[in-house]
Amino acid sequence: MSTLEELSTQFTDAGVNTAEWLQLIKDIINDDDSGIRDAGTLTLQVLQEKARGWLNQDDLILVLQGQRDIAAIRANNERIAMQTHLQSTLLRLFDITLLALLGGL
Repeated sequence: MSTLEELSTQFTDAGVNTAEWLQLIKDIINDDDSGIRDAGTLTLQVLQEKARGWLNQDDLILVLQGQRDIAAIRANNERIAMQTHLQSTLLRLFDITLLALLGGL
């Protein structure tokens, strides 16, 4: 089973809309903004490292919370159009992922 399939199962069990989460990942990985792409790629990497047992749950949550904080700071410093884009992509992805990992919505 792939990491995304495992996450989809875990997220579904936590009440997360996995279709939305998967679409966010696709959109973020293909985004025109390199900062957004890099954050999405890092998110997938840490989720894979957690699945391999290289990170524990607390480590994973700390990394994702830190990435979410960075995205929020960037959104606050950007123009309105980019702020909206960051809020609808990266911040939403981190919110969904963290809620699922922390035990549901």
